[in-house]
Amino acid sequence: GIASAVATDVNEGPLQRGRETAERYGVGTILFRRCDGLADVRADEVDTVVIAGMGGDLIARILAAAPWTKQPMTAQEDLRRWLLENGYRIAKETLAQEGKKLYVILSATGGSSTPYTPGELWAGRQTQGEDSPHRLAYLTDLIRRRRRALEGMERGSAPDHAALAAERALIDELEATKETWKTWQR
Repeated sequence: GIASAVATDVNEGPLQRGRETAERYGVGTILFRRCDGLADVRADEVDTVVIAGMGGDLIARILAAAPWTKQPMTAQEDLRRWLLENGYRIAKETLAQEGKKLYVILSATGGSSTPYTPGELWAGRQTQGEDSPHRLAYLTDLIRRRRRALEGMERGSAPDHAALAAERALIDELEATKETWKTWQR
């Protein structure tokens, strides 16, 4: 368990629902603050930050505004890039499923790592032997979405040949990643 927590939201409604939930379950150690991201949270108040339920671009903006953070978070490809370029190391990635939707959960700490390929920025870095029952479905969906994006780019009135080539290379890398994953599961 945790000794205390600080919950923030830019809107009062979610904070009030949080207060009601905390009261219902007898959790009195949560401070609720209305602020943008971590704007009113001091580094000495927390030792872990969880940012969930929003896109990678917003998470990156919140972290950029609070450079004292070097803790776990939730993200996607833009956030992976931002983390790696701003002194973070992705320590672990997990996939969780809620209904039909898959969510990427990653933990990051301060530090550096070997550079990620374009495919790793999109799909995360995989290692043989990891337990990830949703990885194949995640890769399949990611490839489907990138193919759809490529088709849209190809239909454009002024195709950017460099962008098309980069997208095709990304899809090829993701396909190879998927095949490698399938081989590891045998």
